[in-house]
Amino acid sequence: MGKRILGILAAVLAVWAGGMGVFAQENGAQTPPSLYAQGAILLDADTGQVLYQKNAHQKLYPASITKIMTCLIAMEEGDPADVVTITDEGVQAIPRNTTHIALTGGEQLTLEQLEYAMMVQSANDAANAIAIHLAGSVEAFVQRMNQEAARLGAENTHFTNPHGLPDPAHYTTAYDMGLITREALTYPEFRSLAGTQSYEIPPTNLQKDTRYLANNQYMFTLNDTYPGAFAGKTGWTEEAGHTLVTIAEQNGVTLICIVLHSDATGVLDCQYKDSTALLDYGFQNFSPVSLPAESFAPVQASFLGEDGQPVEGSLQLGKDLQLLLPQGITLEDVEFTGQLPQQFNEENISQAAVQVRLTRTVGSMDPLVGSFPLEFQQVQTAVTPVEQPEEPSVLFTVLKWALAILAVLAAGLLVLRQVLLARYRKRKRLRDRQRILSAPPPQRPRLRVDRVIDVTVQKNPRNHIRVLPPDNR
Repeated sequence: MGKRILGILAAVLAVWAGGMGVFAQENGAQTPPSLYAQGAILLDADTGQVLYQKNAHQKLYPASITKIMTCLIAMEEGDPADVVTITDEGVQAIPRNTTHIALTGGEQLTLEQLEYAMMVQSANDAANAIAIHLAGSVEAFVQRMNQEAARLGAENTHFTNPHGLPDPAHYTTAYDMGLITREALTYPEFRSLAGTQSYEIPPTNLQKDTRYLANNQYMFTLNDTYPGAFAGKTGWTEEAGHTLVTIAEQNGVTLICIVLHSDATGVLDCQYKDSTALLDYGFQNFSPVSLPAESFAPVQASFLGEDGQPVEGSLQLGKDLQLLLPQGITLEDVEFTGQLPQQFNEENISQAAVQVRLTRTVGSMDPLVGSFPLEFQQVQTAVTPVEQPEEPSVLFTVLKWALAILAVLAAGLLVLRQVLLARYRKRKRLRDRQRILSAPPPQRPRLRVDRVIDVTVQKNPRNHIRVLPPDNR
């Protein structure tokens, strides 16, 4: 009996020691795990914050996790209901000893069925069919893949095909695949395409049997799946080794875990062991912390607008930042660094951002917590309000209008009186003239002598003549 108890205790200690082999305790917090993978990354799906990285920028072969990029472009540019006709070119380019669903030239499937075949079964012929349908050729689609990678900032990625079969010029990094996966997660249908455990394709015009597809991403398809894991993608070639993408959510935090070339001699399922260790490290050691927007001091900015007038304002965080901080790290360990152009204008003002960094190193966490955009708040020129007079009463308004109307009527009557008076005077002058013209000529008065008066004219010395009446003779 005692030996049995000792055996049980020994087994418990062995299990405990095995668990401690993955993590080492340090001041109550777990230190980052030791991985088999050559390259790995763990990041927050919401902010892009890197919680763990190992050779995150080393170029490695991705194998079939390449299909996440193919799926991303299909979600961006394709219609799931589109009917796709399979071409001989797309089928014949896929070796028969690789994963496929036996598509044949002339067969017709929907784009959605091909997306599920590519993501669930990892069918290479389905990836080729999607590429030719969307871009006209595999080569044209590959150009689109590389353009999208550049847009997302995946600087160390180059694709040569849509499926991931080995090619020396086909490579990526753990960090770049994190960017691509994070972008794919912005499409709601990606959760289904990358998280479906099984899928059926009914008979087609050239296939009489139903195709049954099964997902072998065991982080979310077995009975002992990882808690919260809901989507991902597997990959394997001899050149790439095992690659694995896993997306899991716990307590409102969504993490993206990527491991590249996760292999070790004599060790099975290294990619799953690495992914489990990374996700445990992230969920158990990091907690959401809200960083108030006021923590960043606004930056004054001014530039000339389209009309040539100066525009003034400030750059500031538009909302509180939700960060994941490890145990023992507080907001006092966070600093801000502005990413600002040397001279502002209307084009680059929207590119202003602020970097959030930790002032001290924590495990394998990237000190750069994240880069967050700044919002430009324009300062409105203050305008002195003009005092408006009190609105007059209704009675006052009525009286005002009545007086105005009376004034207009009076003025009208005055003008009318002047017009009538002028007409009257004109008519009077005409009548007087007609009367004068029609009257007979006047008679000259006749001189009548009543009597003859005899007068005497007397001249005085001054030659004055004086008429003397008869009485003065």
